[in-house]
Amino acid sequence: MTFEPAQNQLAFVLPVSFRKAEVIFQKRFDHSEEVHLVVQPNQRPRQVVSTQQLSSGLWHVILDWWDGKRHYWAEKDILIH
Repeated sequence: MTFEPAQNQLAFVLPVSFRKAEVIFQKRFDHSEEVHLVVQPNQRPRQVVSTQQLSSGLWHVILDWWDGKRHYWAEKDILIH
């Protein structure tokens, strides 16, 4: 996962064979803010989601995906200004 703050986006690469994917943004120190984004399968391995709707602060990001056989995830903290 790569956070691109100047473009207000988070980019990541998934296998073309993924069936389901979700990005979960959890605000650190304020667990009342949580955003779930579903990633639709397409023929491009590079996926991009907007971070523009997130408020300023430290966010924990969970990328969760499934390929039909196994479940995978990756985690990262990002700082929104």
